[in-house]
Amino acid sequence: MDFEHVGNAQCFELVNSVPDRIEGGDRDWLGDEDTARAWAQSLGLGPVRELTGEELADLRSFRESVFAVFAAVAEGNAVPAEGLQVVTDAHASGLSRYGYGPTTTGVAREWPDVWDADSLTALFAESAIDELTGSRLDRVKSCPGCRWLFIDTTRNRSRRWCSMSMCGGRDKALRHYRNTRAQH
Repeated sequence: MDFEHVGNAQCFELVNSVPDRIEGGDRDWLGDEDTARAWAQSLGLGPVRELTGEELADLRSFRESVFAVFAAVAEGNAVPAEGLQVVTDAHASGLSRYGYGPTTTGVAREWPDVWDADSLTALFAESAIDELTGSRLDRVKSCPGCRWLFIDTTRNRSRRWCSMSMCGGRDKALRHYRNTRAQH
């Protein structure tokens, strides 16, 4: 299975694990254990232990809280307090389990060798807090084609789509079709 990673932040990769938030459907990369583990490994995290149905449900619930927070940011609205509380609680819990350790160049987060639901949630919570408190918050955008979230890293902040190979290409083809049809 091919997984698209276009968010430019781990927390957006989590949010974007629902392939299409507009048309819905039954595709969810956290929908079953095998797909969820393959998706997590596609992020370059390394091995992921077995995930129970309850753990997947908790991860999906956390994902929706992260989505609520950043969808509000992308739309220029106030961050929902409930969603923010879920993210900050997960971040605090993650800090208590996965602290920092010394490296040759300073300090770094000490993540496990084999990931589980708790460590995945902690990673995504840390990424969300980093984005909420960092300098890129005003670059958070939502794709009008699928509602995936991403950081617009273009110099002139002109990125509109999750990717040209997905929604951008569809929009371009639709506009071409409409223009061609209007000329006849």
